[in-house]
Amino acid sequence: MSEHPKRFKLALEFDGGRYSGWQKQADAKSIQGSLLTAAAELFEGEVDVQGSGRTDTGVHGLRFAAHLEAQTEHSPQEIRERLNDLLPKDIAIMECKRAGARFHARHNCIGRSYLYRIAKRKTALGRNYVWQISEPLHAGFMQEAATTLVGMHDFTSFTDRQAIKKKSPLVMVHQARIAETEDLILLRIVGSHFLWKMVRRIVGVLAEVGKGRLTVAEVRQFLEVPVVLKEYTAPSQGLFFERAFYDQEELDAFLAEEVLPPAFF
Repeated sequence: MSEHPKRFKLALEFDGGRYSGWQKQADAKSIQGSLLTAAAELFEGEVDVQGSGRTDTGVHGLRFAAHLEAQTEHSPQEIRERLNDLLPKDIAIMECKRAGARFHARHNCIGRSYLYRIAKRKTALGRNYVWQISEPLHAGFMQEAATTLVGMHDFTSFTDRQAIKKKSPLVMVHQARIAETEDLILLRIVGSHFLWKMVRRIVGVLAEVGKGRLTVAEVRQFLEVPVVLKEYTAPSQGLFFERAFYDQEELDAFLAEEVLPPAFF
């Protein structure tokens, strides 16, 4: 790394359908890998790109937070424009700002929000961004079950065991809300962080509650006594990393908002 690198905070939008998630991998396409490739072409010397967290294969980003460190004299606007020219069409930098030398997209993040979209009807145009469920879902039952997830809980049942061998299964969930439109059922879940597959497994369980196949009491029991819920993992195409939060005031304001669907479909 050069003697005086500069650090920038990025807000990214991406369609995760072609990628193995955020994390760079030697044998698969990733969002981080694509950014590093573009940055290496734009900047001289060593560059570093770090995200606010990992995402599962196929998960999308509405406003994913990351930071970029490089030796450059380009303005933030120039960096955004030039990187967007170099990036694939399914990754876009929405915002680029100067950040302090100690800012870290992951270490400084105090909360993360995910949005999951379930389609209540078949959709031709939105099929890559929803989980289509033809059976009727009772949104009220789903909300009741989602409420039991709020607070500090052991989410061992909602991840794969190997994911918590070196990591605590305890997660603080600040909010888990269900909203319904004519075509969609939406889950917004906001937490301190999330375990591998945790959000998708929560969605799968809540969908079973909505169908009447699981009860709220059973969901509560999953938090108290770890079980294997692999069969309830919802597909990744309906999941969006929504926001990352870096101060309590910003997080509190977001928690007070209503759940709204993204602009498309």
